[in-house]
Amino acid sequence: MFQKNSFSVPSDSSGILMVKVIQIRKCSVRKQAKIGRFLKVVVRNTKTSLNKVKKKKSRALVIRTSHNLYTRKGKYYKFFDNALVLLKKRMNARGRELYGSTSKDLKIKKFRIAYKCVF
Repeated sequence: MFQKNSFSVPSDSSGILMVKVIQIRKCSVRKQAKIGRFLKVVVRNTKTSLNKVKKKKSRALVIRTSHNLYTRKGKYYKFFDNALVLLKKRMNARGRELYGSTSKDLKIKKFRIAYKCVF
């Protein structure tokens, strides 16, 4: 689960190496973000060719958490790491490719098509 001031590595091919979570979007009371929630992040580390992107704020979508995800059928999924995807203004992913696996519970279908492995 993501909390405020936690660091993460995005799982897309945007060239950004590390981001810091500064806010969990669309809620005032919630302190942790699960799969499918939106975050506000700040870029911390990038590749050397992307120096202009550092310290910029952007949106992100949580796609994997190491916390158990229970389904209505009684099953649960557990991933080994926390991961997110960086978004542009119109909710498109910054990178062209998305890495790793994710669950079917993502409500935005355009991210499901880009993944090779969906549980």
